[in-house]
Amino acid sequence: MHRKLLIALGAASALIIAAPASSGPRLTTDKAHSVNFANYKTFTWASTTPPKGLNPVQYHRVMAVITNDLKNKGYTHDPNGELSLVLTANKLTKVDLDNWHHWGYHDAYTHSEGQVSLDAFDTKTKLAVWHGQVTDAINPRKPDADKLLAAVNKIMSEFPAH
Repeated sequence: MHRKLLIALGAASALIIAAPASSGPRLTTDKAHSVNFANYKTFTWASTTPPKGLNPVQYHRVMAVITNDLKNKGYTHDPNGELSLVLTANKLTKVDLDNWHHWGYHDAYTHSEGQVSLDAFDTKTKLAVWHGQVTDAINPRKPDADKLLAAVNKIMSEFPAH
C-alpha cells in the first residue's frame, strides 16, 4: 500500500516539476479598451534599426512578414501611417522559485529567455494601443530564424484586423 502511494507521489511530483519546463513559448496580448481598430487603415514602422545582437537581415525579414500579415488584415503600409509599429527581440532575465512545503525544500534560480514583442501606437497621440509578446521564444544568445518567425506568427495571429 505504501509503495503504491510513494509511486503515485513520485509520478505526481515529476509532472509538477516538468510542467513549467515543457510549457514552451507564452503569448500575451493587451489592447487599449477605448480603441477601435476599424478606425485605423494605415501603418508605418517607428524604426527599422534592428536591436543589438540581432541579425539585421533576419530582423528585416521578420518586418516583411509582419507587413504582409498586416496587409492581409486590411491595413496599408504608409510612411505616414496612423499606427506606428515597434518590433523588439531581446533577453529577459527570469527568476523562478521552487517550493516543496512538506520537506522544507526551497530553491531559487535565474535563467534568460528570449522575448519577441510587437507594439502598436497611435501615430498622432503617441499612445500605445496594442501590445503582443511571446516569451521564452528564442535563444537570446543566438536567435534561430525559424523560432523567431514562429513567435512573430503567434503574435500576428492575435493582432486585430482592420
